[in-house]
Amino acid sequence: MSWQDRARQAWTDFIGPEATPTNERITAGAAAAGAVIAPSIVRRRGGTAPDTVIASALAADLWGGAYVNNTRACVRRYHGEGTEDADRLRFVALHAHPALIAWLDRHHEGRIRGAAKAAARYGYLLAATQVIASRPRYRRSLGYGLTAGGVVLDRVLGGSKAAPWFASTYYPKLLLGHAGASLWSDDDLAG
Repeated sequence: MSWQDRARQAWTDFIGPEATPTNERITAGAAAAGAVIAPSIVRRRGGTAPDTVIASALAADLWGGAYVNNTRACVRRYHGEGTEDADRLRFVALHAHPALIAWLDRHHEGRIRGAAKAAARYGYLLAATQVIASRPRYRRSLGYGLTAGGVVLDRVLGGSKAAPWFASTYYPKLLLGHAGASLWSDDDLAG
């Protein structure tokens, strides 16, 4: 198997084998848009060259992920037969992005310091994911409500100055989509 075939298979496994070509194009387009737009925002707000690289990578992951994690194919991949809550919790735990947002915002400290904001954002994400996992019967309503709660928390904390798009992509990707599969009924998940 060539490296191209292995890469294609990894991509298919990651986004879900049922992803349509349209899903793939939108995911790639959203990721590319984030990768291009986010660095320009950071630069305009006084960021350094390394800051733009970090912002580009974060935005590609979050913008593309906010779309794809809410597709039927991706949700069935991560909530379908043979998947467990522990798998979803591990995936969410890998998204310690608030620490990088705190780094990007280091020149824009507000009333709440960056490390405290990062801890609050990440702690909320982990706690909300656990709540959704512990109440599967209510996963859809919890996904919506806890996603909105994450965005509200971000506004209360003061939001990111360098990456104002952060909360509106982070929580929909990980709570509405990955943890809650909130857009899809149990019938859609079953097949």
